[in-house]
Amino acid sequence: MCSKAWRNAVLVTLSCLVAGCGAKVERGGGEPEKKTGPESAAKDAPVERVWKDTFGLDKCTLLTAGRNTYFILQPGYQILLAEEDRTEQVFITVLDETETVDGIETRVVEEREFLNGKLKEVSRNFFTICKEHNDVFYHGEDVDDYKNGKVVGHGGAWRAGVKGARAGLMMQGKIEIGAKYYQEVAPEVAMDRAENVRDDVTVETPAGTFVNCLKVIETSPLEPDAESLKVYAPGVGMIVDEDLKLARYGQRQPPPAAAAAAPAEVKPPISETPPAAPKVPEPPKPKKRARAPSGKPTSEVELQAGEMPAPVAAVIAKLYPKGRIHEVKREKHKGGQIVYAIEIFIGGQQYDVEATPDGTVLRNEAEK
Repeated sequence: MCSKAWRNAVLVTLSCLVAGCGAKVERGGGEPEKKTGPESAAKDAPVERVWKDTFGLDKCTLLTAGRNTYFILQPGYQILLAEEDRTEQVFITVLDETETVDGIETRVVEEREFLNGKLKEVSRNFFTICKEHNDVFYHGEDVDDYKNGKVVGHGGAWRAGVKGARAGLMMQGKIEIGAKYYQEVAPEVAMDRAENVRDDVTVETPAGTFVNCLKVIETSPLEPDAESLKVYAPGVGMIVDEDLKLARYGQRQPPPAAAAAAPAEVKPPISETPPAAPKVPEPPKPKKRARAPSGKPTSEVELQAGEMPAPVAAVIAKLYPKGRIHEVKREKHKGGQIVYAIEIFIGGQQYDVEATPDGTVLRNEAEK
């Protein structure tokens, strides 16, 4: 049994611990003085955010079309970013195409970059948007690097589900200033990440002045010394990418066959409301099959896919709805006959199609 004196000593000690014996108290029963020093400062300091690389896609209903405040994923919508002297131009187009990536149907967004009037790069980017909270997810990209009109590489290409790659977050549906998140999660290939810095920026561009814009700084652990500035406008999307500024936005327009390096007249914004998906022309009615021209063409001009006549584009869409158009040429043969020669790829297999301007198919063969 413990002595009474010992028990009293214990009770006094416990009471002192609870009451905070030894703390300095102001006369008149005021609050204890606040402690200062490194320990207190550490508690008051803001918590350093970490880079987020998982986003709960399994909890989302993933759609291939939609929009949030700063990102538009609606077929037919296009923006043009360009340097002031038009030396570099980038056409970003939401295509009327989808692609399955790692078991998920995604929307294809094409980027075509021109430098000094020559095609430099074409990428097909794969996105979805979450129905529940409007986050836009990035599932990868196919890349073709060009030199003198020929594909010379595929730098930075990646797809979720391949070699440990996973989908990243391209744009939050509800913006959090200070948020840090990976846009690409492809180890050793593509690891771009973004930090939301401000959402009250005003920016002047050739397409107009935009307010309440979101400023984003992009970095990558694969390039520790590199940093990229991007700015997004409400209801428009990206309006600044480093030295490139918005020159046009709205309904899709095909890139020029040879993007002029000289400054061009800048058209005003088409609309702050993205257009509805463009209607694909109905394929022409079957006609009596014409004969393919013999011999080599007397002249030919390389075109962009968007420059094909509507009947030709409609036939290609019907023949190969999931095909990837690699090359389009407008050939002139003896006697003045015009033929469009198109190379299409599906899963690595090349198909060659030749058609007249009215959509009559002259040739449709798999390359052996």
